[in-house]
Amino acid sequence: MLDHEADNHTAPSGSSTTQSGSASLEISNALARLHKQFVGRGPTNARTTIDGELVVCLLEGGYTVAEQTLTDNDKGDLVAASRLGLQDAMRQAMIAAVEQSLGRRVHSFMSANDLERNLQVEVFVLATPAATDGSMAHD
Repeated sequence: MLDHEADNHTAPSGSSTTQSGSASLEISNALARLHKQFVGRGPTNARTTIDGELVVCLLEGGYTVAEQTLTDNDKGDLVAASRLGLQDAMRQAMIAAVEQSLGRRVHSFMSANDLERNLQVEVFVLATPAATDGSMAHD
């Protein structure tokens, strides 16, 4: 798993430069840029893990002052609903970024937020290369 500053476009020292590591870094940077573009503020850290058909990107920080104010005043439900709406609006752009980075089709996309811990997660399930009928194949 890579851990880096979202705006850092080079691999951190000691990190893997394997194809998977490069793809993880590329996806982390792309999703961080999309969050900044759509939300107005990007995460402070982004980490992506790729394991078979599963791609998980954990984004830390990035909530706006307005969102933090609402959360601090028991209006976290509004922030959560707004974030889910924004993540849905970003859906196609995030899927395209993952597909471009990996050269594989995304079968499913899910998103979640943890307001208390200032975390967001973007989860992608890749289509298996052997799946030709649209169903998920199991190894």
